[in-house]
Amino acid sequence: MDASEPLPASPAAPPYVVHPARGALPGWREAGQGRPLLLLHGWSVDGTAFDGQRALALAGFRVIAPDHAGHGLSRQRAGAGVAALARDVAALVAHLGLADVVVAGWSMGAMVAWALLRDQPQLPLAAVGSIDMTPRMITGPGWPHGLHGHYDMAHASQMADRVRADWLRLAPSVASGLWAAGRRPEPAATQRIAHMARQCDATVLAGLWEDMARQDFRDTLRAARLPLFHLYGAASRLYAPSVGLATRALHPAAGFSVVPEAGHSPHMEQAPAFNAALIALIRDADQASTR
Repeated sequence: MDASEPLPASPAAPPYVVHPARGALPGWREAGQGRPLLLLHGWSVDGTAFDGQRALALAGFRVIAPDHAGHGLSRQRAGAGVAALARDVAALVAHLGLADVVVAGWSMGAMVAWALLRDQPQLPLAAVGSIDMTPRMITGPGWPHGLHGHYDMAHASQMADRVRADWLRLAPSVASGLWAAGRRPEPAATQRIAHMARQCDATVLAGLWEDMARQDFRDTLRAARLPLFHLYGAASRLYAPSVGLATRALHPAAGFSVVPEAGHSPHMEQAPAFNAALIALIRDADQASTR
């Protein structure tokens, strides 16, 4: 099946095949055969956050969801920052012999995807996408589009200290920010997020949070030579609608889509709508690359 065709309505999506971390490789899970679709998870969860995207295997994709250092399958791997996570992903792409790869990163995973774009020009990437993320978490002159619209390095340091001190107590409040404003997730979804949080290394999380706050990918997006795309949740608690518009404005040719009734995690909250939007953005990116 061509990857631009709509998802079949009836067949069950295949399960993920799980591969533990080993050597220089992070752990990962994958489903399906066909064009590689690399899904990079956010901070304090793991690749099972993309369970709803197993259905994309039915649209001709090989869906690959690695776990970053300090998370899930890769909990025992030390994390040295966003660039190091990108090197892990690059190593996995090389190990699997992938080509014509579409990368879509959610939240912190978007920064990892942009680090691939910036630091790994040898990778055979076809398009790079982000899911509900800002290229600069810190708010400052000329960029009022950081986390919550008022975030600074002092806030980031305080958050990292809280994570180190008592991550498991803090985790539920962090998880509450994933969902659309005014909506409460199903208990099963809450339990899944709690399980992911317990599988994370608090020390690694704290370091990654501080490193994310130091990042600024605005110039990377402006200079991108590959097709870009951005997806946002219409009711995100973390990023106002203006964030998406400002991010797209850095590279006006980028694809752009907003998932209605979704918050910071549209792929979990509104999986069918998200999947359809993602397929459309990939199709548009392919067309753009041929022009």
